[in-house]
Amino acid sequence: MHLDTIIDCTDKLLARWHQNDDPTKVHLNMIEQTEQLLFAIFGFIGFDYDLQTLDNDCEEGKKELVRAMGTFMNTVVRIVEMPIIVCRIYLLLNFEYQRARVIIDQYIQRIIEQELAETADIRVERKRTSLIASLVSSLQRDEKIEMTKSEEDKKGLSRDEVMGLMLSFFSGAYTAVATVLVWFIHLMSKHPEVQAKIKKELAEYNLKRLSIEQLDSLIYLDCVLREVLRFVPTSVGSIRTLTVDDRLPKSGFQLRKGEQVFISFYSLGRDKRYWSDPDKFYPERFLNESEEGNNNKAALIPFGGGHRQCPGQDLARFELKVICARLMQLVTFVDGGPEVNSGGYKQRDTIKPKYIGVAIKFD
Repeated sequence: MHLDTIIDCTDKLLARWHQNDDPTKVHLNMIEQTEQLLFAIFGFIGFDYDLQTLDNDCEEGKKELVRAMGTFMNTVVRIVEMPIIVCRIYLLLNFEYQRARVIIDQYIQRIIEQELAETADIRVERKRTSLIASLVSSLQRDEKIEMTKSEEDKKGLSRDEVMGLMLSFFSGAYTAVATVLVWFIHLMSKHPEVQAKIKKELAEYNLKRLSIEQLDSLIYLDCVLREVLRFVPTSVGSIRTLTVDDRLPKSGFQLRKGEQVFISFYSLGRDKRYWSDPDKFYPERFLNESEEGNNNKAALIPFGGGHRQCPGQDLARFELKVICARLMQLVTFVDGGPEVNSGGYKQRDTIKPKYIGVAIKFD
């Protein structure tokens, strides 16, 4: 359903690169460019709205949303461990955060107003397949009346509640995929032999838009994306609170109800007990999953596991595969050199490369 939208947005980014085609130019802003791409995609998929983050005209003005979301997410990371009172004071005095919220809220209000301009009948018709239609349909008709009711008797959502939900969808929809994508680009520039194998798998389709069936046939690309997620997970890990007392079977370490356990995704991905040669970027390890010691599915949980795993992971994986396949059909990423493309880690809301600089060569 969203295949054409994702390809259209990716082609816009490719057109921008092609317009400034210089195979020797090293792109140092790949993090920002991938975020602009994912913003554009989710604007259409989630809210039927053109955020114009990939448009060349008025480019600086459209970048403000990407920058504002970056400020918002970085602030969230800083305050997560703060006491509530300290958090409130910090946010009140943080003018950069306040400005970012104003910008974000303006965009969200525009999206809501665009949807409200549709007739109620059209909105009802689109409700099952459109997130924004569903959210706007749930708006309370009269907030003042609803505020006088008990929580049990209230109907619908206030505008502030809908805006809060939209902000959470925004923040969750672009950061993880953009991060994996920028790591994919970095790792492809470092491993030209892997790029060559992906291109060989894609060769029979030439430059044509891929269908769902053709995407499903790209087994090696699947392996590459799984290896990217193993090699550099998007987040350091996940925290779970114990609901019962327990004891670790091997060490006998006692765990108590109410205690928190941190699960490190990075450590799981680099543990020699679960992976052979874990510090090597080697997508082929997933081609033969029956090979002993070569792959352990239980140790690869980049989107979490169980009933609290990321609800948007299917869309995220689909977006990644479509974008990466389209990019590999048309361009080759070239290492920009050790001074600008050494990788490293920059911990924010996700784990981003500290240094990434790649040249883009059209095939």
